[in-house]
Amino acid sequence: MAVQIDAVAEVQKTFQLLFQRKNWLLALPILVGFAVAGICVGIVGAIAFGSLIAGGGLAGAMAGGGDARGPGAMIAMLFSGLGLLFIVALLVGIVIGVFGYAWAYAAAEPIWQGGDPDISGGFSKAMGKLPQLAVLGLIVGVVSLLLFWTFIVPLAVGFFCIYTIPYVMQGNESGTGSIGASINLAKNNFGPTGMLFLALIVVGIVAGIISSILAIIPLLGLIVQLAVTSLVGAFNIAVIMRWYNLLTGAPSAAAPPAPTAPTA
Repeated sequence: MAVQIDAVAEVQKTFQLLFQRKNWLLALPILVGFAVAGICVGIVGAIAFGSLIAGGGLAGAMAGGGDARGPGAMIAMLFSGLGLLFIVALLVGIVIGVFGYAWAYAAAEPIWQGGDPDISGGFSKAMGKLPQLAVLGLIVGVVSLLLFWTFIVPLAVGFFCIYTIPYVMQGNESGTGSIGASINLAKNNFGPTGMLFLALIVVGIVAGIISSILAIIPLLGLIVQLAVTSLVGAFNIAVIMRWYNLLTGAPSAAAPPAPTAPTA
């Protein structure tokens, strides 16, 4: 029997919780993950594609009358030696991103009892789960990259794998085991999970609109974009934790503490 959740109330409470005390610090692990992954992929991408273009890496594609700007040329670039290096860097970046979310997830545990995020403790816990997180990130990353053009598959992966990090960090599942467990939990609680997934999409769209508007501001816009994206990631991981605890009956499923009234 599926658990009944007041989705609107839970989302509102979790959003309010994110801005109480020092809970906004949950955005820090997400930000670090984005930054390290972006630097890794950006440097390798610049080296790989810059070298290919400068060194005539498209000569083979153009020799047969191909267009250097067409899909054939892009495939030739990706499956060249340096192109494959870029794909590896992209997968490593996905694993780093998954680690950032897992770090934030572990750091979020104290906030449900009114404490501050445990950033250092969360990092240690996530490091202890690094092999499982790497397997999870590689499986989800490969499937998403290969089938991103279908649109439906990435959405299905996002929906049914929404509880994978909780199952690794809190449920002590393996990387592959967390996928199966998440699929079962989402399938058996399709309605509540659908509401959660919809909430994440809506918040993501709103954040995307704000980021697009701020993108016109040089440098400052980029900084604000990173801050907004990281805060959205922190909200996502907190509300996913809340849903996971409610659906599985975990002991830490206590309601978010009410905001304290300001002192005079």
